[in-house]
Amino acid sequence: MKKSVFYTCLGVAMLGLVSCQTDSNEQQETEQSLLTSKVESLGFSTEGMYEATMDGKEGIVVEGDIFLDDEMMHHLENKTLHSVNEANSKHYVTPDLLPRNQAITLDIFLDPAFSNNAVAAFNEALSRYNELNINLTFRRTFNQSSADIAILLQFIPPPPTGGTVLGRSAGFPRNGRPATPIILNSTVFGGTNVRADTPAVIAHEIGHAIGFRHTDWQDRSFSCGGDFDAEGRFGALFVPGTPRGAESGSWMLACSGGVDRPFTASDRTALRFVY
Repeated sequence: MKKSVFYTCLGVAMLGLVSCQTDSNEQQETEQSLLTSKVESLGFSTEGMYEATMDGKEGIVVEGDIFLDDEMMHHLENKTLHSVNEANSKHYVTPDLLPRNQAITLDIFLDPAFSNNAVAAFNEALSRYNELNINLTFRRTFNQSSADIAILLQFIPPPPTGGTVLGRSAGFPRNGRPATPIILNSTVFGGTNVRADTPAVIAHEIGHAIGFRHTDWQDRSFSCGGDFDAEGRFGALFVPGTPRGAESGSWMLACSGGVDRPFTASDRTALRFVY
């Protein structure tokens, strides 16, 4: 992502220095406005959006746990985004998914730094997908270089607005491949004890990696609290067969309540329809 910089006007009068700094401030504001418009056009909330680095790449984080770099945003821009305006509707996916209607095995790497309890939660998350008998099969691999998705244990700094980020996905599928890596916050998942919601957090980030948006993507106050956001958004595709209206307990709600969330009946319907 292009970084805004303040230019220093050397060898000029103070008036010129002020003018240069003013111009650069205006440039920053223009670039920020353009970025905000682009993110909104892709159907993401810009509330709490902030710059971050992930896997050596610079980008932004939206909706708490979705990392978008320039390449991912450009890719999403080039996809046909159908307009929807159904506040709090149930299940949504991105325009680009993994190949459908064919059997695919995805190798998932888990950072060896995770504890045995975290490994058990990881196995539980994969089994929830595999029990659905969809066209995607998830299996653990110990070879990170050949993994389709790598789940890494790293420190995730608190966002500017405060709070704790549990995990972060590298966006959504691209060119028929799932997004990778997934990062889980070492300050949360680095110990020997694991939270009750660990399997759901892992399954949630994998959900992004294979193309699922937050089920409350149009109004995150449903799971995250805060004020109701009445702004209708566009950019995600509704999954037929899932109910209208937000559903408590969905694995793709934007925020975790600290409790485990196995797939609901509607979650299973969405996964089976898409894959």
